[in-house]
Amino acid sequence: MFSKPRKWEKCKDEPETASGRPYGGTTRKQAMSVSPRNSGRKGGERSPPPGKRTTGKRDNPPLDYSPKVYKSGNPRVKGAGNRSGPARGGDKAVAVASREAVAQADGLKDALREQAEETRVAQDANMHLRRDLTSVQEDLKQAEEKLGGRRNAVDKLHNKRRKHFHCQWQDETTRSILTFVLFVVICPVIFVGLAVYFDVFESLLCWQWMAASMLYQVAAVCADRRICAKRGYRSLFSERTTHSYSSMTNQDWDDVDRRADAMSLRELKHVDARYSIVAYRKTLNGVLLNEDTFGKRTGAPDYLLISHELLAQLTTPNVMLTDDPLVVKDRLLASVKTTHTVNLDKDLYQEGEDVAGNTMEVAQGLWYQNRQARTRCF
Repeated sequence: MFSKPRKWEKCKDEPETASGRPYGGTTRKQAMSVSPRNSGRKGGERSPPPGKRTTGKRDNPPLDYSPKVYKSGNPRVKGAGNRSGPARGGDKAVAVASREAVAQADGLKDALREQAEETRVAQDANMHLRRDLTSVQEDLKQAEEKLGGRRNAVDKLHNKRRKHFHCQWQDETTRSILTFVLFVVICPVIFVGLAVYFDVFESLLCWQWMAASMLYQVAAVCADRRICAKRGYRSLFSERTTHSYSSMTNQDWDDVDRRADAMSLRELKHVDARYSIVAYRKTLNGVLLNEDTFGKRTGAPDYLLISHELLAQLTTPNVMLTDDPLVVKDRLLASVKTTHTVNLDKDLYQEGEDVAGNTMEVAQGLWYQNRQARTRCF
């Protein structure tokens, strides 16, 4: 009555599954269709429509190579999804992080300890350096005070010598004996001879004539000295002709540059020219022989205005260490013309004060004095 069910046979166009059965009674067309729910799952992906470019695949790598971030902006950690990775929460990650923190804390403590030790050593070194610096500063202060006192003493010494400046030398003078013999010897002998001739010699032995004879001898010596001095000779017991420069007063000046334009070609190094008035004297047999240009005796010393600073610049070994007075004069003249560093007032020459010429003469006098001193030594 009932027929025996037929054995299933596949149709010609029906697909088979792994078990040999069709897709649950569905047709091939239904089996090949995929629902929209399974469109994103593996095995049910659809091919992208033509003209649409896909990224993130093997054949189509992503164009943006920047690190991926979450929506909150935090970067994704590589291996965060790994169950055994360090970014995974749990006891293991906490233990690793704690060990690292302890190691870092120990390293920081060691670093701080070393830094504290270095700081202590540096502070000790700085303390010793400060002590040494303080000691050196005190020594320097004492040395400066001592040097300042020494400088003041040297300045006072120079000022004293400049205030009492004196230069003296002598030249050769022919000695005259005839006048001395005439007045001191021949005249008394003639007088005594006349007294004997007229037989009045006994009257000459009284004290009045003896006193008169003594006064005559003194007058004869003085007359001999004056007559010899006028003739340019020195008497029997007198010295040679003596030349001398003696400082009278020091002149104070201002510190304004008063040089002439021709003498200001170099830097002004000596603002204070240290002016001084000196007196020139020429004496022979105790008689002052100062003369003017025409040979007339003035009977008074000549007063000259000189510059001690210029005198110091002229009396150098290059000028003074020579034996010829003419060479010394030529070198002094050249040095005076080329010395531009001394503040010589240009208006003094108009007032009759030749400071450069007077200073050159005094320098030559110093050469004569030193030459005679060296001659006596050697």
